[in-house]
Amino acid sequence: MCAVGSPVCGDFIQSATELRGKMMLSLIFLLAWSMQLGVFIVQADTVAPRTPELSSESIKELVLIRKTLAKQAQRLRGLEINLHHVLSKVVFLADSDIHAPRSFSSKADPLLELSERLNTLMQRLEQEANTKAILETQMDSTRQHNKCNQIPEVSPNDTVHLNVAQVKEPSKVEFYQPEKSDCFELDERVDGVYRFLVPERNELQRDFYERYCAFATDGPAWTVIQNRGVFDPAENFNRSWDEYRAGFGHLSRDFWFGNEFTHKILYRDDHELRVELGYNQGEEFPDWAEYSLFRLDSEGYNYQLAVDGVFRGSLPDALEPHIHLDFSTYDRRNDGQSAGNSSCAEHYGGGWWLDRCTRSNLNGEHGNQRAGPAILWSYWGTGTDTPKTSRMMIRPVNFDSSGDPANSYEN
Repeated sequence: MCAVGSPVCGDFIQSATELRGKMMLSLIFLLAWSMQLGVFIVQADTVAPRTPELSSESIKELVLIRKTLAKQAQRLRGLEINLHHVLSKVVFLADSDIHAPRSFSSKADPLLELSERLNTLMQRLEQEANTKAILETQMDSTRQHNKCNQIPEVSPNDTVHLNVAQVKEPSKVEFYQPEKSDCFELDERVDGVYRFLVPERNELQRDFYERYCAFATDGPAWTVIQNRGVFDPAENFNRSWDEYRAGFGHLSRDFWFGNEFTHKILYRDDHELRVELGYNQGEEFPDWAEYSLFRLDSEGYNYQLAVDGVFRGSLPDALEPHIHLDFSTYDRRNDGQSAGNSSCAEHYGGGWWLDRCTRSNLNGEHGNQRAGPAILWSYWGTGTDTPKTSRMMIRPVNFDSSGDPANSYEN
């Protein structure tokens, strides 16, 4: 620990104070930058007079520039959000480091890490702004050329009435969405691994804001919290309590998102749960079950399971017997078995909400030495015809017209 009054502690406090001062100056600079950025965005969104006709070359050039400008403005807004998140963490950590005793270790200083991230974001913001300024100069040059050749101005709304099919660009999905925070906010209906906001990593360096988003049904995307498929090699799901807490696997293959991450999402709003089971990888119409209310308690309560509300689907309800059960792994038994008996988690493998013993377990271990199949859902897929793929996914229960969570179920 850093003793109060010692030279080491004094030097550290002085360094932290100087760093905090630099962060404050950065904040003032960014506030001024944001005001200038707002002027850029307003200028980019200015609507010109409408006109019925334009040359095809002028239409092509103006449409492409306007689309690029709109994309640059969106990226700038996302970078602003990122910078505000980082700055708030920097100021908080600076205050904590100055007033609290500190133990020195080999781990990276979070304040220095955030400072480096802030510098990177500022550089990106400057690059994006420079690119936007160049595009605006090109647009001004095009407008001047059109004016000299007596070609009237065009607004973005006029492109609906013009022949712009020839210059239509193929849609490109952006999997980095710094201005959004969750899968249900996505606009493009494309499944995949998305990154939101500023990375927030746990002890295994897994990012809370990196998620696999799936448009499995109508409406907003779901956040996938468990996935098992026919992959070679298959992911080992017979993991420890700490690994199930932090998450494991690759988000584009077999994975468990992490009990702590899932609890953190479910704690904010009421969410529904969807379970899908299939016999083949990429099956177009898998059997499914939906629970209108899904909760996961904190680690202090062993990530206890709660499902409530309406059940529907082509699968039988195999989670109902697991309500209010604690999560169990081979190294942390919460299944009600006596100490002398083998635990249910040891019997079936994997981590799940277990008692004596189980009606379902999507995280069982592969191998003939186990009592049941790797993916178990009672009264569905028996004998040799057992499920080979599974997915668990969540999303907020209700949405308003903007796609944000609206009225939740009453507790």
